[in-house]
Amino acid sequence: MWQETTRDDRNLRIWNEELDDFVPDRVLDFHVHIWNAATVGSAVPFPCGGHPLGKYDYDDLRDDLRLTYPGRQTTAVCFGLPDVTYDMKANNAYVAAGADHERFFPLRLVDPHEDPDAVREDVLKSRFVGFKPYLDYVRKADPNDVTIHETLPPGIMRIADELGLLIMLHIPRSERLADPVNQKQLCELCAAWPRARIVLAHVGRAYYLKNIVGHLDRLKEFENLYFDLSMVHQWEVLEYLFSIVRSDRILYATDIPIALAAGKSVEINDQYTYVTPIPWHLSISDDHGKLVFTSFLYEQLRATRKAVERLDLPRSFVEGMFYENGTRLLESVSHAGGRRS
Repeated sequence: MWQETTRDDRNLRIWNEELDDFVPDRVLDFHVHIWNAATVGSAVPFPCGGHPLGKYDYDDLRDDLRLTYPGRQTTAVCFGLPDVTYDMKANNAYVAAGADHERFFPLRLVDPHEDPDAVREDVLKSRFVGFKPYLDYVRKADPNDVTIHETLPPGIMRIADELGLLIMLHIPRSERLADPVNQKQLCELCAAWPRARIVLAHVGRAYYLKNIVGHLDRLKEFENLYFDLSMVHQWEVLEYLFSIVRSDRILYATDIPIALAAGKSVEINDQYTYVTPIPWHLSISDDHGKLVFTSFLYEQLRATRKAVERLDLPRSFVEGMFYENGTRLLESVSHAGGRRS
């Protein structure tokens, strides 16, 4: 099995010794990818930390949540794989069909070239709670030239604002959160569409300290902007975030299934990379076999705990981050979209 869960004794030991007394009884993961075999079809399987996956479905997720968080009540915000070679329509249909709006909540992959009227109809019919845009759907030769506004054109944002939907935003451009174009457009997005709830995935892709310091000042005042922690393993980044941003704007998230694979994100000379036991296009791999790994997810939990303890944050902060903040956000979306059938 490629998943690093408590099925293996070494991970169970990490859970019992380091995480069990930190993780609350209820866990809401705000960033989970789900897809079925029809999504991938004959395309290249998804490279999950170096493991090719033709599917990762709701049954897989249920099993992995049970084995990752023993004894915990778990829920998740789920969306598909934003890959232009995959069947987006099939993926969205699968995500919506399996979401019960009690344990699993669906976001819709959105292509900026779609007809907004058709998108709105699909949101209402399938009861999506928000959108998952992605830079690849803009289809530029150089992904680093993509802007936030190109991933979220006005026709899509009007729907999000009207219905009070979530937007799980993976910001583009090589400088990520530090990019001045991103900073400007994030401010414009939040100000122009105040009823839309913008979630910055991966803390705005700020995977190393220099990428976040000084870059939250313009953003932290927006009432409709939130930060998810998925795949951020640097405790320094988390400590800075926790000390700057209002606590109710912080959402626990992981990026399952990638987060279940073996590996860790590391910072090197104001850069970051992943280290994995096997080759992966986003990582440096341990070809000498010198390291014993746990999951990306457990490394994130270790970093989160360290940041919390260094700041001496109360238990209420932890419980809010893991469950209550996200639950309130989902409830606000449900109320805002009360006109939906």
